[in-house]
Amino acid sequence: EDKIEIVPLGINLEEYENLPAYGKFRSKFNIDENDKLILFVGRIHEIKGLDLLIDAFNDLINQNDGENSLDSIDSYSIKLAIVGPDDGYLAKLEEKIKEYSLEENVIITGPLYNEEKQEALVDCDLFVMPSKYESFTTSGLEAMACSKPLVLTKNNHIHDWVDGNVGLACEDNKGSLSQAIEKVLFDEEMSLIFAENGKKLIKEKYNWDIINSQILEIYKRFL
Repeated sequence: EDKIEIVPLGINLEEYENLPAYGKFRSKFNIDENDKLILFVGRIHEIKGLDLLIDAFNDLINQNDGENSLDSIDSYSIKLAIVGPDDGYLAKLEEKIKEYSLEENVIITGPLYNEEKQEALVDCDLFVMPSKYESFTTSGLEAMACSKPLVLTKNNHIHDWVDGNVGLACEDNKGSLSQAIEKVLFDEEMSLIFAENGKKLIKEKYNWDIINSQILEIYKRFL
């Protein structure tokens, strides 16, 4: 064990120094600038928890009573964008969206890369990771580099340092996910704190310059 070193994944922070202007993604997909936008980026595969996300999203926009009612919010002002290639689950996903009559609220873009993916990240209000299992993914780091708060299930192995720091971690059920999304989406102060913490954490721990230095130090110790 004393010969094993674990180095995290990271991103090239230079690629996030000159981000696209706000509004490009929204304009392309007819999303109003005042709409609340939730973003998922990843493969459209069953393991990514998109069925849970749609269940939770449906609950979120159809709340009509209770202490945390969204009565004052037009349900059509909340949008969910799903970005990524089909990996065998698109047909079932579209069927579920149709079952809930969410066609006006859910946008499936297909895969986006480089600047187009950054446009989506810049324009979202919240980045969601509802996976049924996830070891470590750079998609969350990319969202943090764009100063976006995260909401993820505790099935993501990074949930321990995300929760209460750069976002919220929730249980693997629609009620918990819906509540976590609502908290971050409509608490602007919380959202801003998470966003600032995430950008700072990327700079200090998860950018390639830092990680490359760590790797070099490890090599030196074993030479």
